[in-house]
Amino acid sequence: MAGLKKIERFRITVHVNRSGTQSWRVTGTNPDGSRVRQNFKDEIDAIRVRNDLEMDAAGEPETSRAMRTILDGRQLADAEAATRQAGGLSLTDIVSHYIGLRNRAIAKGTNLDGAIAFAESRFRPETMEISILNGRAEFLKAKADLAPKTLTYYETNLNFLLKPDPNKPVHAFTVTDIEKVIGNYRNANSRRTLRQAVSVFFNWAVRHHYCLENPCKRLDRLQKNTTRIGILTLDEIKRLLTAAIQYQDGVAAASVAIALFAGLRPSELADLKPADIRKESILIRGGKMRRSGNRVVPLPENLKAWLVAFPFTGLPGGWDYKMKQLKAATKAKHWVQDILRHTSISHQAERDNNEGLTAFNNGTSNGMMDRHYRDLIGDAVIISAYWSLTPAAIRRAGVKVTLPSGVKLKWPSKAALKKLVWQKPLIHAAKDIGVSDVALKKRCVKLGIELPRQGHWVRA
Repeated sequence: MAGLKKIERFRITVHVNRSGTQSWRVTGTNPDGSRVRQNFKDEIDAIRVRNDLEMDAAGEPETSRAMRTILDGRQLADAEAATRQAGGLSLTDIVSHYIGLRNRAIAKGTNLDGAIAFAESRFRPETMEISILNGRAEFLKAKADLAPKTLTYYETNLNFLLKPDPNKPVHAFTVTDIEKVIGNYRNANSRRTLRQAVSVFFNWAVRHHYCLENPCKRLDRLQKNTTRIGILTLDEIKRLLTAAIQYQDGVAAASVAIALFAGLRPSELADLKPADIRKESILIRGGKMRRSGNRVVPLPENLKAWLVAFPFTGLPGGWDYKMKQLKAATKAKHWVQDILRHTSISHQAERDNNEGLTAFNNGTSNGMMDRHYRDLIGDAVIISAYWSLTPAAIRRAGVKVTLPSGVKLKWPSKAALKKLVWQKPLIHAAKDIGVSDVALKKRCVKLGIELPRQGHWVRA
C-alpha cells in the first residue's frame, strides 16, 4: 500500500526580475486562507522561510525550526555554553568589553591577567565608614600627647559636628554641612578658630581613609578681621597697678606687671617659673607660635623695678578671682580677654617702631600686627609715660582705687552645708552663701561632703 502523499502548501520558483537578476520566490496559502508571495536573493533564505511556513501550517513547535548560521557544530556548542554562563548578558557586549580591556593592558606593556594581579596586590578601599562620634573619639585618642588646653580646644570645637547627627558618617560631610556649623558664630575670629579645628580633624580623616577630601578646603575664604583690639587707657593702667600693689600686700603685682609690660599670654604666664626670669630677659618655653620651641622676651627697665619690689614666685593661687577684683578696681569701660597682652604689644609697637621685632618678641606674626596693632596710640607722651610706670611712680601718683573690704566669709557648718547641697543644685546653693559654685564645690571636697552625682537634679 502506497504511503500518504505529503501535502506541501508552499513552493519555491525561480523568478527573473525586470533588471535581469534572478531571485527565488516563495508562494503558497496559509491555513487561514491568506496568500504568501515573497522574493529572496539567496535560495537558502527562500528554503528557510518556506520550511518555517510549512511548520507554522503544520503546527510544529518553535524550537524545532532551522535557523541560518555561519557556525559549525563545535562553535554552536561553545556559543550555547557561553550563553548559559553569561547570566542574561549579551555575548557581544561581553566580548567587546574583554577585547577593550585586553588592548588597554597591552598598550601598557602587560597582559590582562598581569594588570589584574597588579591591581589586586595594591588596591585599597577609597574610604572606610566611621561615624563622626567614633571618628572624633579616635582623633582625640591619636592626639592624646598634646597639651591639655590644646586637646580641650579640639574636643570643644568638634562637638559642633556632633549636634546635627552623631551617627553621620565622616565621609558624608559636605561643604554645606561645615558652613552651617561655622555659621553659628557671628564673630570672625570665632569662625576662624572653629574652622581651623574642623579642618585639622578632616585632614586627619583623609589620611586615615575615612573621607576622600577635606570639605573645609572648598569653603569660601573668611573675611579678615581687621578690627582694632581693646587696650587699657593710661589712667586705667595706673588704677590696675595701684590695686595690684594694695591688694593682699601685692600678691598679684609681679604677675600683673609681667603680663602688662612683657606681653605674655595667660597660658604662658601660668606656665612661667621663677627660674625662667633672668637678669635681662624672660624665657618662654613652648610659645604658641613656635610650638615646642622657646623664645626670649627682653625685660624693659620698668619691669625690672617691679620684679625687684615684688619678686615673682609663680602665679598666685586663685588667680582668676584675684584678677576679677583688680579688673573691678580699674573701672575699665571695655575689658576683653588678653587685654593686658594687647595693651603691652600696642605700646611695644610704638616704642620699637618695628612691627617685625615686636611680633618676634611676642610670639605672634607680622600679619596679626598689621591687622590689629597698627596706630592704636598716637601720643608719644603716653608711650613715654607707660614705660616709666614703676612701683615708685605708681605710689607717687596717689591714685585712689576701691578694693574688696576683705571681710572673711563665714561658711555654714559642715552639717548645714551638707543639707544645703542636697536641697538644691550647687549654682543655687552657692548664691545663698554668696560664693561661686566652684568655691562651694571645693569647700565640700575639703570637708569630705559627698555631692550629688551629675544628672541628679535633671532626674529629680
